[in-house]
Order: sequence, then structure tokens, then C-alpha cells
Amino acid sequence: MVFLLMVCVILALVVLWNFDLHKIITVKLRAQDGGDSAALAAARWQGITLNLVGHLNVLQAVAISDGLARGQTAFPEAQAIADLAARLCYVGPVTALAAAQLGAKNNGIYNNSAYAQMVASHAAYVTGQYPDQFPVQPYTNAPSPPTAWDDYGTMLAAVAAQGIAALPDNTRFYVDYSGDHLLLNPSFYDAVGSADWCWFFHHAYQTLQSYTSYRDWPPLPIIRDPEPMNSEFFGLGLMRLSYLDSLPMIARGTDAGDVDAVIRMMEQIAGEPITSGVSRVSAQWYCYSPDRWSAWTGLIPDGFPFRGTVRPEYDYIGADAAVRIETETDRVTPGAGRRWVTWSAAAKPFGFLEGPERPNRYGLVLPAFHEVRLVPVDTATGIGGGSRPGWSTHIHDHLPTYVAQGLAGTTPGCWYCEQLHTWENASFRQTGIDWLASYSARCHQPGGGGGRGGSGGTRRGH
Repeated sequence: MVFLLMVCVILALVVLWNFDLHKIITVKLRAQDGGDSAALAAARWQGITLNLVGHLNVLQAVAISDGLARGQTAFPEAQAIADLAARLCYVGPVTALAAAQLGAKNNGIYNNSAYAQMVASHAAYVTGQYPDQFPVQPYTNAPSPPTAWDDYGTMLAAVAAQGIAALPDNTRFYVDYSGDHLLLNPSFYDAVGSADWCWFFHHAYQTLQSYTSYRDWPPLPIIRDPEPMNSEFFGLGLMRLSYLDSLPMIARGTDAGDVDAVIRMMEQIAGEPITSGVSRVSAQWYCYSPDRWSAWTGLIPDGFPFRGTVRPEYDYIGADAAVRIETETDRVTPGAGRRWVTWSAAAKPFGFLEGPERPNRYGLVLPAFHEVRLVPVDTATGIGGGSRPGWSTHIHDHLPTYVAQGLAGTTPGCWYCEQLHTWENASFRQTGIDWLASYSARCHQPGGGGGRGGSGGTRRGH
């Protein structure tokens, strides 16, 4: 009977373990489906928005051409079209954020309260702080208020109120400024907080050895906040230019067709002739930012496991959507507790101009995107993104007084200021110097996944 009882207990544990195993596999598959669907939905709306902005560029050219034919010197229709494009740069990506949540929820992924709180907090920050931080708004309402920041914050708050199941993983917050100065590098504070001596060995070894006091810091550079025109969530990577002959590809002389080729392309889309005088009229043309729309092959890490080559018409980074899913499952095996399941996914809108040519060949946004595809997360932009609470306040308000006064100029309650207190402790720095003197051979630069020049391999192959 004792033997039979032991066998029954063992069998029961095996059955429970098998049940948990299948449950975890099911949750993982659900997370994968939800994450992939969310990324594809967001990327599809990025492509739709880019096409809409491209059509508005063409409509603006037609409106200016018709105005020139009538002898006009002012072009109110073109101004109204450009204003609509400015609004689309926010409405489209926030719609992509909402679509990503539907994609995840339709596949069984539920609201993540921590994610929802993050987006809701940022929405409140936008409406409360951005009017002062960024007085030049991306567009103006008449009458105002509501301001553009009221519109943007309200849209984000509405999405957060519906629940966030898929968090954008490549956000670009306006206040997440970083620079070459060590005090403007967030990784410096992370390394101090975690006593990551290998980081100092690779990035600031001389500073660690020679530093004596706050007077050793070089002057802080002028921090230039960006001029907002792209949404922080699933942004499009666009910029504005006043004249067509200022397009990046034309200004660099890399396109033999110059501005006439752009006008011919717009004529083909519009189905009617457009006068060359359009290029001499000041307007707001929406263009691809060269910093964002560079070669995709330059982003793919060395040693990434894929076969073949990227076709030239698809070789651009551009707009992409990366999302993160975190869900949990309860396990019935005694003592097993909960199991967290995480999945990240990325997708891009793809398309080409006639030729085929890259959508950004001329620099001007034109309707060219036809489909979306999942891409490996290691070939997407800014994986693992997200805002750093208090960073903007620290670099704008705390650092200038610290550089001038030392620790007396720091602010209590600021996490970054606390790391500066740790850094100023000579025994802390000496501990790092002593450790590196004995163990620096253990410090190896991480290879693959996320940077160029690794030893092969990636963080995530999917």
C-alpha cells in the first residue's frame, strides 16, 4: 500500500507537470501570435500613413501648380494640405498604437496594467509639460486651446484607457536626449549604479583612473531639444523642407534626374501636368529624414544568420514597428508558482517606386508602400526602447548646477544625482581600479545582436 501510494503521488506530479508544460507552450504560442499580429498591425498603419502623406505632397504640388497658372502669389490650399500632413504624423502612428493593441487582444493577450500605466503617465506628461518644453508646436489649432500637445496627449490617454497589451519597443521620446559627454550618457549612471567595472574599462577607463573632483568635468554642451514633428510611438522618421530642390538626394547631387524627375513622378501619380515652377515656391514638403531612412544593410548586425541579399529597392531602414508582449500563466504543480512569458516582434511596411526604386530615392515622401512583413527583431530600430523617468529634468536642471557647484548642486530624490554621489566617493572609484587591475581580462565586448563588429550571433533570431 505504501509503494502504491508513492506511485500514485509520482504519477499525480507527472500529470500536473505535463499539464503545466502544455499550458506554458500554449501561452507562448499565444504570445507569439499576439506579438506578431500587433507588430504587423502597427506597421500596416505606418505604411498607410506614409502613403497618405505622399498623396498630400502630390496634392500640394497640384494646388501650387494650379495657383501659378492663375497668377497667384499666395497658396492657402497648399498651406491647408501641409497642415493636414502635420496632423497625420501624429494621428497615423497613434492609430498604429491602437491597432497593435487590437492585434494582440484578438489573439488572447490581455491588458498589462504596468504597460497601460506607462502610456497613461506619458500622456499626462505630454499635456502637462510639453507646452513649456516645446513651445513651437508641430501644428496649430485655431482657436487654441486645444493645442497640438492637448490633441496628442488626449489620443495617447484614450489608447491607454482601453488597455495596453503590446508595448512599443522602439519608442523615441523627445526628452530622451543623450550625447558624447559622459554626464549625458545614461549608460554611465547605469554602470555606476551596478558597479559595472567592465563598462568603465571599455568606455571610460582613463576617466575612472584620473578623476579627482567635479572640477575635472569638461563643460556641458548646449542641449538642443528636437523640433517635434514625428510621433514618439511608431514614428515615421520624416522632416520638412521648404523647397523641392533642397531634397537630400538632390542637394547631394546623387540623383541625375534632379528636381524634374521628382515633378515627373508626381505628374504620373496625379494624372495631370505639374509646372516646374512648383520647385521655386516655398511650401512645407514632407521628406524622409536621411538619418532614419539610411541603408537597412548598415543596421543588420555582423554574423546575423540569414541567407541571400537585401534587394536594392527594399534596402532602407525607415519606419518600423517593434512591440513587446509580457504575459503570465499559473502552474498547478505544487510549489511551481507563476511563469512569465515574454515575446518581442518587429515588422516593416515595404514598397517601391516604379523602376523598381526605393521609396526614398528622391527624398520626397510619395505613395509607394504596398505590404508589410515581419522582420527579425535584431534588424529593427531601437529594440528595448522606452523612456527614462527623470532624465530630461536631470540633464536640463540638475547637471548645470552639479558641474558648477559639485554635490551641493544635486537634487534629493533624483536617481541620477544619487549615482553622482556614489561616483564622487573616492573609495568607490578605487574599488573599480583595483578590480580591473586584477580581472580586466574578463571584460569582453558583447558581440552580435545590436551592434556592428561582433563575434557573431544575435540576441534574438526571430
